[in-house]
Amino acid sequence: MLDNRLSACASFVSGKGTVVDVGTDHGYLPCYLVENGVCQKAIAADINVAPLDSAKSNIKESGLEDRIIAVLSDGLKNISPEGVTDVVIAGMGGELIVDIISNGKNFYNAGFILQPMTKPELLREWLWSHGFEIKAEKACKDEFFYTVINAKYIGENSDYTELSCYVGKMGNETETEKGWLLKQASKLSKKGEGLKKSADNADKSEHYLKLAEKITAYAEGEKL
Repeated sequence: MLDNRLSACASFVSGKGTVVDVGTDHGYLPCYLVENGVCQKAIAADINVAPLDSAKSNIKESGLEDRIIAVLSDGLKNISPEGVTDVVIAGMGGELIVDIISNGKNFYNAGFILQPMTKPELLREWLWSHGFEIKAEKACKDEFFYTVINAKYIGENSDYTELSCYVGKMGNETETEKGWLLKQASKLSKKGEGLKKSADNADKSEHYLKLAEKITAYAEGEKL
């Protein structure tokens, strides 16, 4: 059984071919996807031996050794793109996800399912300015609020604003979406209040506080 965060990642998998789970940890996601017929094959990849050994153990226990391959890999470096239709990169900071994607150009025909733990705004900005389309986002909540981004390389840069980098494609209809939006607004508000302490940062402070107000208003039902 997956937690809400990994379930949200699973919901974006196309199931058309092989799924690569980068930073697989215990291998829960690829095991779930194959066991439940979401995809036929998967690759569980991790940069560290200990979590990969845990994944191998879970794959063996599930009887899926013929359909899930465990690979020791720094990002996508040791993985062949052949047959890969979905790449999941979850549980990492936005900057690290950018680094993995930028070094994985052989996989740009696949769909990317991304779950940043930090700096989602940086990840969105990079995607939009490097030929990717953000097709959809989904909010989820376990201990914290998370967003899962479904992106596809289209070879054309997209227009974006600073506000859209913070909000992304997130809706404002469900309580989980609203909670996620309000959390982003709170972070920006705290950043703005912190900058108030220095007279030199008065303009920056006001800027972040206004961004927070706009996101709060959106969470409460207003249009962006």
